[in-house]
Amino acid sequence: MSLLHEQTPIVTVDFRLPPDFRAPEGGENETVVSVKAITLTPPITIKDWRHPSVFDIDWKFSFPHHYHDVGVKYQINVQMFHDQQPLLLALDYFVIVNTAPHRQTLHLSPIGFLHVQVQEPRTVAEHEAVTISLHDADHPDTQLARITHDERTAASFYLQYDPDSVMPGRRYALSGVENRYRQSILVTPSHVELAPVSPNLGSWLSQWIAQWLKKPLRLFTDVNDKIR
Repeated sequence: MSLLHEQTPIVTVDFRLPPDFRAPEGGENETVVSVKAITLTPPITIKDWRHPSVFDIDWKFSFPHHYHDVGVKYQINVQMFHDQQPLLLALDYFVIVNTAPHRQTLHLSPIGFLHVQVQEPRTVAEHEAVTISLHDADHPDTQLARITHDERTAASFYLQYDPDSVMPGRRYALSGVENRYRQSILVTPSHVELAPVSPNLGSWLSQWIAQWLKKPLRLFTDVNDKIR
């Protein structure tokens, strides 16, 4: 493993937000992004970044990739706060870099908008449908949202739900089925908390960072994929 000392290559992440999302105006704002290289032993924090604003348009974020002869998996956590309230769901995002410069798109999920990715059901013809449902993890019959797509358009989309219908701290699940043969298909993220627990910025941010640092390393990718 070689460390580059000059002209360190850069990884650029394009953060995308749903077209219908609008960031609140005025008030106290902050955006926090943390990047950790989790394939290294021990994991290394690459960048911690804070910015006194929030975003309702697509924006980009960059961090250095120091190693040129080894693939590195980066875990990225991002949160936006408005008046001490988190605006995004607490999700892990992953970027795998083999060579740099590297660029990748990550779709952020504001509260009320969950970005969904669906495994391509190769046995399903394009004109046939798949159904995606968002439901209570312990009670699958308690559905928050349900949508049907054809196989082609179901690959990646935002599923909108009512934040007032969810319980803070409770975990919810996504499931998918192709409608012709009723076979299950993989949907990510598989489980997610759809509402924050704490209303206080300091305690919520401390809790968020503590949970992120204590999380076991995960071997799957939740999501594949300008600052004004």
